[in-house]
Amino acid sequence: MSLIVLCAGGHARVVIEALRSRGARPTAVTDRDSSRVGTFLGGIPIIGSDEDILEMQSDSVELANGLGNRASGSSPGLSGRRELFGRFAALGYAFPVISHVSAVIASDVSPGEGAQVMAGAIIQPGALIGRNVLVNTRAVVEHDCQIGDHSHIAPGAVLCGGVSVGEGTHVGAGAVVLGGISLGVGSVVAAGAVVAKDVGAGGAYWG
Repeated sequence: MSLIVLCAGGHARVVIEALRSRGARPTAVTDRDSSRVGTFLGGIPIIGSDEDILEMQSDSVELANGLGNRASGSSPGLSGRRELFGRFAALGYAFPVISHVSAVIASDVSPGEGAQVMAGAIIQPGALIGRNVLVNTRAVVEHDCQIGDHSHIAPGAVLCGGVSVGEGTHVGAGAVVLGGISLGVGSVVAAGAVVAKDVGAGGAYWG
């Protein structure tokens, strides 16, 4: 079974490193820029665009989402990552859960398809992690949190116990979300913020 990383950017390098920490080596990487074909990302060959995946049987290849996001005050910036995952998942391609060997995931936690848990991240008992969720470097997801599909918990962010994160939400680097808080679908929490009240769908918190 081949494993191909989609999109040869910065996040793809982090994904490749997480895979290597587990003794796995991706077969190839894709990129939209045709001039990069034949070059390498972290020692892994770039073979073509995402479209080239469609020539491969879905039961012969697994995919890893290498697309990150850039949130703004008005958008979590996750639409591209969501669309990339959704397109290939709908065609029957599988996205394995990827976790760095240094990540700590409680024994009762089963992250959803394509979830990624990066180096030093901690996920505590009772947490629910949706599909295509990214729990980034050294992020902490405490007990009984719920993280909706396609969300990003950025490096160093902390979700205290019982936090609910709606689908497609971005929690910025170093942010702290206090226990029991609810973040609505598509909301944005600024880097370094301390969230002490609920955030509605599509809302932003800069406190």
